[in-house]
Order: sequence, then C-alpha cells, then structure tokens
Amino acid sequence: MWRIGNWLRNLAVQLGEALNLSSPTNANLSEDDLQAYEQLLMEILQATSDSEGDERVVYPLLAENIAYLDLNLAEVLQAWATRTLAERQPNQARNIAVYIVNFSNLIREFPWGNKASNIEIAIAGYEVVLTVFTREAFPQDWA
Repeated sequence: MWRIGNWLRNLAVQLGEALNLSSPTNANLSEDDLQAYEQLLMEILQATSDSEGDERVVYPLLAENIAYLDLNLAEVLQAWATRTLAERQPNQARNIAVYIVNFSNLIREFPWGNKASNIEIAIAGYEVVLTVFTREAFPQDWA
C-alpha cells in the first residue's frame, strides 16, 4: 500500500510540475523569494529537530523571520513536504513528518505575528503529514 501511495504522490508532483501549476500566492514570488522561504523552512525544521521541538530554540528563529510567517510559507511547506515525503523511504518519511508535526505545533502556539497565518502554516503541516501517518501505515496509532 505504501508503494502505491508514494507512486500517486510522485505522479501528482510530476503532473503539477509538467503543467507548471502554481498556487496564486506563490505565483507572485520571484525565484529568489521562493528560495528564501525554502531556506527558512529548512532552518526551522533543523532547529525543531535539533532541539526536539523546544520553543526556546525555535521561537527566536521565528521571531527573527516574522515577515516570512505568511501564506507563502504555508504553501512552500506543503509543496516541499509533499515532494520530500514522496521521495523518502517510510522510516525517513516518518521522521521528517514528526519534525513537521512538532513545528506545526510550535507555529500554532507562536504568540507573535499574524495568528491566522500561523494557524494556516500549522494546518499545511498537519495536512501533509497525514499522507505519512495513514491507517494502513500505522494501524496501531489509529486503534
């Protein structure tokens, strides 16, 4: 079942790329801006991973980059995670998904910035990890 899910996710990513589909929010960003968002996302996920989700480590990073905590980051998170999780082996995908959940929990509770944007970023993270934590892949967690 996992292979079929990966195949479908890969197909969706490839179709989106082939059709040059982009979201309305990201469509207005330059390539440099998109790279900046993705770089920030990597830094945030690394800090989340290294600190095991410690807000004392992650919140200062978020505060320093508060201008990037918007719907663009939510879309970059969703696109990057969808692509990355589809390319990884199940154990690697699970680990990455855990980091995304931890980050999503942190951004949801982040006390600064636009609360609605923070929640949208969290939702994007939660939605994408649901592709990893399926009933078929983790039946013990769904019981």
